[in-house]
Amino acid sequence: MAKQLFLFFLISLCLHDINGQNDSLRYDYNWVLGYMRIPDSPFINLLDFNHAPFEIQKFPVTTWPLRSPCPMSDKAGELILFANGCEIYGKDGNVLVNGEQMTPDVWVYDGYCPNFYPVTQSLLMLPDPAKDSLFYLFAIGHRQSTGAGIHGWGLYASRLSEKEVFEKNMIVCADSIFRSHLTACRHANGRDWWLVLNKIKSNQYYKYLLDPTGIHFFDLQAIGSPTSWEGTATGQSAFTPDGTGFIHYDNVTDIYVYDFDRCSGALSNFRHVNIENNEDTGNSLGGMAISPNSRFAYTFNYLYSYQIDLYAPDLQTSVTQVAYWDSTYVNNVWPTVFGKAALAPDGKIYSAVPGSNPYLHVIHNPDAKGDSCDFEQHGIFLPFSWNNNDIVNFPNFRLGRMEGSACDTVYTGTNEVAGGKSEVKIFPNPNTGTFQIQLPSRNAPEWNIEIFDLNGRSRWQSTSLSNDVQVSSLPSGFYTLVCIDSRNGRRITERLIIQN
Repeated sequence: MAKQLFLFFLISLCLHDINGQNDSLRYDYNWVLGYMRIPDSPFINLLDFNHAPFEIQKFPVTTWPLRSPCPMSDKAGELILFANGCEIYGKDGNVLVNGEQMTPDVWVYDGYCPNFYPVTQSLLMLPDPAKDSLFYLFAIGHRQSTGAGIHGWGLYASRLSEKEVFEKNMIVCADSIFRSHLTACRHANGRDWWLVLNKIKSNQYYKYLLDPTGIHFFDLQAIGSPTSWEGTATGQSAFTPDGTGFIHYDNVTDIYVYDFDRCSGALSNFRHVNIENNEDTGNSLGGMAISPNSRFAYTFNYLYSYQIDLYAPDLQTSVTQVAYWDSTYVNNVWPTVFGKAALAPDGKIYSAVPGSNPYLHVIHNPDAKGDSCDFEQHGIFLPFSWNNNDIVNFPNFRLGRMEGSACDTVYTGTNEVAGGKSEVKIFPNPNTGTFQIQLPSRNAPEWNIEIFDLNGRSRWQSTSLSNDVQVSSLPSGFYTLVCIDSRNGRRITERLIIQN
């Protein structure tokens, strides 16, 4: 125990405090919604959350960005990029250099673009951990599926600046995955990102880590019950704003709730929650969002909206209906029912309407229990264009490092830690369990080497340092390498990443 406490003390000496930096990030302060009604108007809606209350402004478009809008602002909250599933545009409204055909699927592109993109919640843009003026655009691929609509297959990544796409449609995950469920969570170091993807019709979840060296496969975890897939864009997935939970919602299997470890990327404590009336006609277009305090999950399943208290000992008994569609139609044709949803920077939750409609629903106080959440149906009017069940897809950019955790440090990939260069060099790092260590002195008997996991448990040790270290039996994950100089007791620590 003393060894573990001392190890954590050493780690705490080299903390890189990102919390304060993340508090002010405004990457998600501009929401772009709607589709251009040619020839009525060349504008859609820009919801600007830099103002309180937010302002709805005109946003000029030259194509028809229906479905999966993906805007990105800079750290100060100025809109600089916009992807619509077909192309990606800069703040001047022009397509970026190499920014055309920003969908990896020829079938989707040829069949739908540039007029519109048919899939919602399948794009996600994140700042590059190596340089915050660069970005990654992640896209779920799609293929035509016999008798079941559009088949979600593959995760792709593109790397870009405000002006140019450098790498386009690089394959990340070559498998069938649940579409419309793309989401991300900050790593516990406050800088990197976790992406979790459900393999269709299974209880398996792919985990990927985006760090300064790029996007990497981390592991494939089997947990809980299998999800189903019917070829629809059913439901959403989201992490709780505090990063401690992951929730999958769809209209067939209802709610799957997991605890999430931001250090290791592990899912645990699976719970299934049944949502009444969840398979009613139209519910495949529904969505889900989580309150700012991470306590309440809300489902928007076409005619009904329910609240689940994630702090309750029994989640099932906490399910509370907070809204039922009030039978309002637009132009006596379009029902204002409930669809995809998102938590906004103003602390409110907004839900889109399936089908053409100029309204959003709003939950004004989502941190409150039951009816106190203040659900207002069709409370936001979109003046510049109608919308079609689209909502933005943002993670919690302002989630900082997990203070006091074993991975409460930033690994840079260049052996740099809080304040300078480490005396220990590990290469390669990340690695598959085979690596070399370079120490200030190569006199092996003078150094004791020990590897600890995130729980502070010793997993490997040696007093005979050779050129190659072989620990391939250790599972993928983050570790701490501790080197002790036996002559004077001096200790040096370094972060180690193993990816088997």
